[in-house]
Amino acid sequence: MDDRPGPGQKNKKLIIAVVAIIIIAGVAAFALPTLLLDKFGLIEIPGFGAEPIQMLVIGQPSVALLSDLDSQRSLVYYRVKDAADMDAAPKDQLAQFDIVLLDQHLGATPYDKSVSRTLGEALEDYVRTGGKLIVVMDSGIYRSGGIYGTGVAGDVVGWKATFGDIIPVECDLGANNYPTCTQPIATTGKIHRMDSDHAIMKGIEIAPADPRYDPLSMITFDVNPTGEQVAYIKHVATASNFPAIVEKKFLVGKVIYFNYDPAMTPGIWQNTLEYLR
Repeated sequence: MDDRPGPGQKNKKLIIAVVAIIIIAGVAAFALPTLLLDKFGLIEIPGFGAEPIQMLVIGQPSVALLSDLDSQRSLVYYRVKDAADMDAAPKDQLAQFDIVLLDQHLGATPYDKSVSRTLGEALEDYVRTGGKLIVVMDSGIYRSGGIYGTGVAGDVVGWKATFGDIIPVECDLGANNYPTCTQPIATTGKIHRMDSDHAIMKGIEIAPADPRYDPLSMITFDVNPTGEQVAYIKHVATASNFPAIVEKKFLVGKVIYFNYDPAMTPGIWQNTLEYLR
């Protein structure tokens, strides 16, 4: 008895093989560019990006913010480094992380709020090639170095000279020619949504939302937004207000500026991480 497949069976197997190849090729043709778009934040794909965000923290955030990050290990895994530790091959170090958080706002001296020219340029390149950067309050307003015994360059205050134009706010000259980013302002108020469609403020119109909760007592700065203002701080008793969250988008990268400690609004902070992942 001849068990060899007949011509019809051979044709059927050939058709099945061809269809399988076409399906695999089609899936690959769609999936590869789609995954690349998702990687660079141009589109969001449900189900992708399930791995925790790899975050580099430069500086020393508040205990409350670190506790919040510790409580969200399924969302974010972080490492803390000092700015001085980043001067060795900064581009290579930054390339290992999805998000960089520059948070030096608790520093007691100008040196504690400084970064080197090398690190500043590396962060600018990181953002322009797809990286996500979060800057908190007066972090990075000085450049390390100088001859004044303070550890910083006396002719650089603000962000532009060190980071180019990637930071979404500017430090202007205020009263008595003091740069506004060096003058902390104590205020009591609430965070109000400005961009109604922005994912960072998803489900949040005002914070604190419950009228039974006291307004936030916070430190902020009278900086000038140069990017898209996502939210603002409104004083509870006066007409004064300040930028709260400002974003600047590039072709593939993003920079988010917080003008207060993000730990004060955990919901907004988590929305930010989800938005940048």
